[in-house]
Amino acid sequence: MDRPAKEYIVDFFSKKLSLFGNTPAAVGWSKTGQRLRYECILKLLPLDGHSILDFGCGKGDFYGFLKEKGIKINYTGIDINRKLIETASHIYLEAELLTLDIDLEELPESYDYIISCGVFNLNIQGVKESAEESLKKLFRHTNKTLLFNCLGTHSKVKDTNLIYLAPEELIAAAKKITDSVVIYNDLIEGDLFLLLNRP
Repeated sequence: MDRPAKEYIVDFFSKKLSLFGNTPAAVGWSKTGQRLRYECILKLLPLDGHSILDFGCGKGDFYGFLKEKGIKINYTGIDINRKLIETASHIYLEAELLTLDIDLEELPESYDYIISCGVFNLNIQGVKESAEESLKKLFRHTNKTLLFNCLGTHSKVKDTNLIYLAPEELIAAAKKITDSVVIYNDLIEGDLFLLLNRP
Protein backbone atom coordinates (compact mmCIF):
# COMPACT_ATOMS: atom_id res chain seq x y z
CA MET A 1 0.00 0.00 0.00
CA ASP A 2 1.46 3.37 -0.98
CA ARG A 3 2.01 6.31 1.34
CA PRO A 4 -1.07 8.36 0.25
CA ALA A 5 -3.31 5.34 0.94
CA LYS A 6 -1.81 4.93 4.42
CA GLU A 7 -2.18 8.63 5.12
CA TYR A 8 -5.82 8.40 4.07
CA ILE A 9 -6.39 5.50 6.49
CA VAL A 10 -4.69 7.31 9.37
CA ASP A 11 -6.70 10.47 8.70
CA PHE A 12 -9.94 8.50 8.30
CA PHE A 13 -9.67 6.92 11.75
CA SER A 14 -8.27 10.03 13.42
CA LYS A 15 -11.41 11.86 12.33
CA LYS A 16 -13.60 9.01 13.58
CA LEU A 17 -11.81 9.10 16.93
CA SER A 18 -12.42 12.86 17.20
CA LEU A 19 -16.06 12.40 16.29
CA PHE A 20 -16.95 9.31 18.35
CA GLY A 21 -14.38 9.25 21.15
CA ASN A 22 -13.61 6.00 22.96
CA THR A 23 -16.37 3.92 21.36
CA PRO A 24 -16.32 1.07 18.80
CA ALA A 25 -17.55 3.57 16.18
CA ALA A 26 -14.15 5.28 16.36
CA VAL A 27 -12.64 2.24 14.64
CA GLY A 28 -15.54 1.57 12.30
CA TRP A 29 -17.44 -1.03 14.33
CA SER A 30 -20.83 -1.20 15.98
CA LYS A 31 -20.68 -2.33 19.62
CA THR A 32 -22.59 -5.53 18.77
CA GLY A 33 -20.53 -6.30 15.65
CA GLN A 34 -17.24 -5.79 17.45
CA ARG A 35 -18.22 -8.04 20.33
CA LEU A 36 -19.50 -10.78 18.00
CA ARG A 37 -16.16 -10.88 16.21
CA TYR A 38 -14.23 -10.97 19.48
CA GLU A 39 -16.38 -13.86 20.72
CA CYS A 40 -15.66 -15.74 17.49
CA ILE A 41 -11.92 -15.25 17.92
CA LEU A 42 -12.15 -16.76 21.40
CA LYS A 43 -14.02 -19.78 20.02
CA LEU A 44 -11.36 -20.32 17.36
CA LEU A 45 -8.18 -19.74 19.39
CA PRO A 46 -7.15 -20.91 22.90
CA LEU A 47 -5.56 -17.60 23.86
CA ASP A 48 -5.37 -18.03 27.64
CA GLY A 49 -1.78 -18.19 28.85
CA HIS A 50 -0.25 -17.29 25.48
CA SER A 51 1.42 -14.33 23.82
CA ILE A 52 -0.62 -12.50 21.21
CA LEU A 53 -0.08 -9.71 18.73
CA ASP A 54 -3.16 -7.65 17.91
CA PHE A 55 -2.29 -6.27 14.47
CA GLY A 56 -4.23 -3.06 13.79
CA CYS A 57 -5.27 -2.91 17.44
CA GLY A 58 -6.83 0.57 17.23
CA LYS A 59 -7.77 1.67 20.77
CA GLY A 60 -6.93 -1.71 22.28
CA ASP A 61 -10.59 -2.79 22.48
CA PHE A 62 -9.74 -6.47 22.04
CA TYR A 63 -7.37 -6.29 25.00
CA GLY A 64 -10.16 -4.72 27.07
CA PHE A 65 -12.47 -7.53 26.03
CA LEU A 66 -9.93 -10.19 27.06
CA LYS A 67 -9.40 -8.49 30.43
CA GLU A 68 -13.13 -8.41 31.00
CA LYS A 69 -13.24 -12.16 30.27
CA GLY A 70 -10.42 -12.83 32.75
CA ILE A 71 -8.16 -14.24 30.05
CA LYS A 72 -4.48 -14.01 30.96
CA ILE A 73 -2.27 -13.17 28.00
CA ASN A 74 0.99 -11.51 27.11
CA TYR A 75 -0.48 -8.82 24.86
CA THR A 76 1.12 -6.58 22.26
CA GLY A 77 -0.95 -4.25 20.11
CA ILE A 78 0.31 -2.36 17.06
CA ASP A 79 -1.31 0.20 14.79
CA ILE A 80 -0.12 2.76 12.25
CA ASN A 81 -2.35 5.43 13.82
CA ARG A 82 -0.47 7.22 16.62
CA LYS A 83 -3.63 8.86 18.01
CA LEU A 84 -5.36 5.49 18.44
CA ILE A 85 -2.29 4.05 20.18
CA GLU A 86 -2.09 7.08 22.48
CA THR A 87 -5.75 6.61 23.38
CA ALA A 88 -5.16 2.93 24.13
CA SER A 89 -2.03 3.70 26.18
CA HIS A 90 -3.99 6.01 28.48
CA ILE A 91 -6.58 3.29 29.13
CA TYR A 92 -4.38 0.17 29.32
CA LEU A 93 -1.24 1.25 31.11
CA GLU A 94 0.06 -2.31 31.49
CA ALA A 95 -0.27 -3.33 27.82
CA GLU A 96 2.52 -3.10 25.26
CA LEU A 97 1.16 -0.76 22.58
CA LEU A 98 3.25 0.42 19.63
CA THR A 99 2.81 2.74 16.68
CA LEU A 100 4.37 0.61 13.96
CA ASP A 101 4.14 0.12 10.18
CA ILE A 102 5.19 -3.40 9.25
CA ASP A 103 5.95 -2.27 5.70
CA LEU A 104 8.76 -0.14 7.09
CA GLU A 105 9.69 -1.77 10.43
CA GLU A 106 10.25 -5.30 11.68
CA LEU A 107 8.05 -6.72 14.40
CA PRO A 108 9.94 -6.80 17.70
CA GLU A 109 9.47 -10.54 18.33
CA SER A 110 7.36 -13.62 17.57
CA TYR A 111 3.99 -14.42 19.15
CA ASP A 112 1.97 -17.57 19.75
CA TYR A 113 -1.09 -16.05 18.10
CA ILE A 114 -1.41 -13.08 15.78
CA ILE A 115 -4.84 -11.56 15.15
CA SER A 116 -5.78 -9.22 12.31
CA CYS A 117 -9.47 -8.37 12.75
CA GLY A 118 -11.11 -6.10 10.19
CA VAL A 119 -7.86 -4.30 9.41
CA PHE A 120 -8.27 -4.42 5.62
CA ASN A 121 -11.94 -3.48 5.28
CA LEU A 122 -11.66 -0.04 3.66
CA ASN A 123 -12.02 -0.05 -0.13
CA ILE A 124 -8.84 1.75 -1.13
CA GLN A 125 -6.30 1.18 -3.88
CA GLY A 126 -3.85 -1.64 -3.20
CA VAL A 127 -5.68 -3.05 -0.17
CA LYS A 128 -5.79 -6.66 -1.45
CA GLU A 129 -2.09 -6.68 -2.26
CA SER A 130 -1.31 -5.09 1.10
CA ALA A 131 -3.39 -7.69 2.94
CA GLU A 132 -1.57 -10.55 1.19
CA GLU A 133 1.85 -9.04 1.90
CA SER A 134 0.91 -8.50 5.55
CA LEU A 135 -0.16 -12.13 5.89
CA LYS A 136 3.30 -13.23 4.73
CA LYS A 137 5.11 -10.91 7.12
CA LEU A 138 2.87 -11.67 10.08
CA PHE A 139 3.07 -15.43 9.61
CA ARG A 140 6.87 -15.28 9.88
CA HIS A 141 6.34 -14.05 13.46
CA THR A 142 3.61 -16.55 14.34
CA ASN A 143 4.44 -19.53 16.56
CA LYS A 144 1.02 -21.20 16.37
CA THR A 145 -1.76 -19.50 14.38
CA LEU A 146 -2.41 -16.29 12.46
CA LEU A 147 -6.11 -15.33 12.38
CA PHE A 148 -7.31 -12.98 9.65
CA ASN A 149 -10.86 -11.59 9.67
CA CYS A 150 -12.43 -9.65 6.79
CA LEU A 151 -15.69 -9.07 4.96
CA GLY A 152 -16.70 -11.75 2.45
CA THR A 153 -18.29 -11.55 -0.98
CA HIS A 154 -21.18 -13.66 0.37
CA SER A 155 -22.33 -10.72 2.51
CA LYS A 156 -26.01 -9.95 1.94
CA VAL A 157 -25.49 -6.22 2.49
CA LYS A 158 -22.62 -4.34 0.87
CA ASP A 159 -21.17 -0.85 1.32
CA THR A 160 -19.21 0.70 -1.57
CA ASN A 161 -16.73 2.17 0.94
CA LEU A 162 -15.75 -1.34 2.07
CA ILE A 163 -14.02 -4.23 0.33
CA TYR A 164 -15.34 -7.80 0.24
CA LEU A 165 -13.01 -10.73 -0.39
CA ALA A 166 -13.87 -14.09 -1.91
CA PRO A 167 -13.05 -17.19 0.17
CA GLU A 168 -11.23 -18.81 -2.75
CA GLU A 169 -8.89 -15.82 -3.23
CA LEU A 170 -8.11 -15.75 0.49
CA ILE A 171 -7.37 -19.47 0.53
CA ALA A 172 -5.15 -19.14 -2.56
CA ALA A 173 -3.17 -16.35 -0.88
CA ALA A 174 -2.86 -18.32 2.37
CA LYS A 175 -1.75 -21.50 0.57
CA LYS A 176 1.28 -19.61 -0.72
CA ILE A 177 2.32 -19.23 2.92
CA THR A 178 1.34 -22.53 4.60
CA ASP A 179 -0.48 -25.74 3.70
CA SER A 180 -2.38 -25.67 7.00
CA VAL A 181 -5.26 -23.32 6.22
CA VAL A 182 -8.84 -23.26 7.54
CA ILE A 183 -11.56 -20.79 6.58
CA TYR A 184 -14.96 -20.14 8.16
CA ASN A 185 -17.70 -18.23 6.33
CA ASP A 186 -20.65 -19.01 8.59
CA LEU A 187 -19.70 -17.66 12.03
CA ILE A 188 -21.02 -14.13 11.40
CA GLU A 189 -23.15 -13.19 8.41
CA GLY A 190 -20.91 -11.67 5.76
CA ASP A 191 -17.59 -12.31 7.55
CA LEU A 192 -14.66 -14.58 6.79
CA PHE A 193 -12.30 -15.97 9.42
CA LEU A 194 -9.08 -17.37 7.98
CA LEU A 195 -6.64 -19.41 10.08
CA LEU A 196 -3.07 -19.96 8.97
CA ASN A 197 -1.50 -22.60 11.21
CA ARG A 198 2.02 -23.73 11.88
CA PRO A 199 2.36 -27.46 11.06
